[in-house]
Amino acid sequence: MTYPWAALALALASAGAPAAELLQPGIYRLDPDAWRQAAPAIPAAGEAFEQRVEHALPADAKVRVAFVSRDPQRQRNTLVFVTDPGYRYDINSENRLCPAYAFPDWNDRSDAQPYCRTNINGDGSEAAFDWSATQFTVRWNDRKRATGTERIPPRRKPTAEEAGACAISDVCAPEAYGRSIRHYEVTHRRDGFVLQQARDYTDVLYLPIDVVAQREPVPTSAGEPLKAGSYVAVVSRTPAWFQIERIASDGSSAPGWIDRDALSRPEWVAQTATTPAFRFRLGFERSEGDDEERVPSAIEVLDASTGKRVQILRDFDADPISGAGDVLQVVDANFDGYPDILAPGMSGGAGPNSTDTVFLFDPVSRTFVHDAALSGLPQLSINAAQRTVTSSARNGCCAHASETYRYRDGSLELFESWEEAPSADGESVETTRGVLRNGRMKYSTVRRPAER
Repeated sequence: MTYPWAALALALASAGAPAAELLQPGIYRLDPDAWRQAAPAIPAAGEAFEQRVEHALPADAKVRVAFVSRDPQRQRNTLVFVTDPGYRYDINSENRLCPAYAFPDWNDRSDAQPYCRTNINGDGSEAAFDWSATQFTVRWNDRKRATGTERIPPRRKPTAEEAGACAISDVCAPEAYGRSIRHYEVTHRRDGFVLQQARDYTDVLYLPIDVVAQREPVPTSAGEPLKAGSYVAVVSRTPAWFQIERIASDGSSAPGWIDRDALSRPEWVAQTATTPAFRFRLGFERSEGDDEERVPSAIEVLDASTGKRVQILRDFDADPISGAGDVLQVVDANFDGYPDILAPGMSGGAGPNSTDTVFLFDPVSRTFVHDAALSGLPQLSINAAQRTVTSSARNGCCAHASETYRYRDGSLELFESWEEAPSADGESVETTRGVLRNGRMKYSTVRRPAER
């Protein structure tokens, strides 16, 4: 059976092993006795362990609380330890505890998201976490130090068989030849935290510069200063504001709002595309991977007459681009008579599977609203004459597909599809066409010999 490519992409994204249980977001308090509860290491044959337990948290950090956010869309927790202001994280010292971690399977540290990874190498250089819904432990690999070797003398003479076995295979009976026990000191380092107060934190915001946490979402100077390098919990966000909470070392929290213009200062590029009512500027941030490329991060909607900002659009995914940056398009994407805007989206890797980020104009609110359906279609093509939307994609060198949609009651409806790919045995090429009939897609497949 042939599936629509958008639905197939969603199915592939959600396939595989179930996501790990995430920590409940909120404020967590250090359990003062959890560090003593480390499971003892089991010695191998010929070894003896003296077990010790220590805190995983460096004393200089003075950590008593941590806060956790949960992003259900990305299936990710972000955890921040509230450290002493004087604490300095140093991977090469005893102060190896990073202030912030993201897990599970996080390995994408950047200047904007300075979260450390969690024991990916398994070599003990990174902290490891174990967690359930409302508690977690942080630990380091056990530290094993040799303290000496004890020689146990034989208790009798070897038999002839034992002497032969020892000479041939080096397997010598301990009772007849004695044995050695290697003594080690094994140190377990762990600390545990339990949920103190559940909070709906959706993200953690790292502050690369000094900003002000304002009391209300109003651009005034009143508020509390926040220093660069600190972390705050995000309760909610709009394109203009972060609603945040600051977590103190005693576990208390204080609400506030951060003006996103104060935090992000992109390079603004005026766009040629306009509408009778609006002009646009596209904001770019510098790409970390290439100094010649920039990442679209915001769209400013300006009143065409006054030039004043009437809307700011953020939080859309886009790959870096090169060039002058005049890339915004204006088109009636949903055929309602109002011009919409298309911005660069994701490239989709190698091949023509790129997307556009689409914002549809809402005539009631007179604002542009992100449209997830159109933004998720690769190789988007809008046919104004036929009032259709076409999406096409490629899978490898020889598999191609396209889908054609139209709007029905304000929603996209698939009514034609085409897919061509080699058969499983490689002997033929299969072309499958789908047509909407009586409210259901009907598919037919034609096979032809593959070219040699």
